[in-house]
Amino acid sequence: MEYIFISILLACIILSYLNHRRNMELLCSVSSPERGTEAERRLVIKMLKKGVHPKAIFHDLYLQKKNGEYSQIDIVVATPQGLIAIEVKDYSGWIFGNERQKYWTQILNYGKEKYRFYNPIMQNAGHIKVLQEQSEQFANLPIYNVVLFTGDSVLKDVSYMSDNTYVGYNTDIKYVLKKVGEADFANYTNKKEVASILRQAVNNGNDPQIIADHIASVQRNNKGQPQPIISYSTGLLGFCLRKLFRF
Repeated sequence: MEYIFISILLACIILSYLNHRRNMELLCSVSSPERGTEAERRLVIKMLKKGVHPKAIFHDLYLQKKNGEYSQIDIVVATPQGLIAIEVKDYSGWIFGNERQKYWTQILNYGKEKYRFYNPIMQNAGHIKVLQEQSEQFANLPIYNVVLFTGDSVLKDVSYMSDNTYVGYNTDIKYVLKKVGEADFANYTNKKEVASILRQAVNNGNDPQIIADHIASVQRNNKGQPQPIISYSTGLLGFCLRKLFRF
């Protein structure tokens, strides 16, 4: 009996290792294990497994604004119907809010703890505005505002009415891709320009000075602003940390 248990355990370890190696191979076709958050990387892998082409996914982008600062976007997916700008939120607790409220509410510990955080629809709308400023073509492309929650979060009362907007969970990505795929084709005038600008935005994330300047800008802009509790997992241990918004 002991040998059977050991054999099963070894088989599980081997399968887990092979699955992890396959996931890393998929991830490295788009990004690297050091870029972004674990939740973002899991979403990239999930999209690749759903059949999204690696060249259509751009992860951890830093786009320059008109004022010279940078806007960080978690993921952009280029589709025939336009661009999907994805903001990934790895939060715990119950989430309440609507698209018109400046701040949403996070409730933890059965209502004993409450935190506010900036409306992620508005946050991602800011990212989309920076995308639209990149060129005349970007300004005319349909860009979908997608906010996906992961971790132990539960969307208890979240509402929105705007077109091209979706708020849900990371597990909803298949639905998001399907709904976008049902829209009319976008009028790309120069696909090479789109790919070049998005690739450069990804490459900007390899520049330590750009990262340092961006972090300093975020700290200035968020000084005194309400912050949520972010859920992170390391191995089998889960812990919560405060995390700065990334604009």
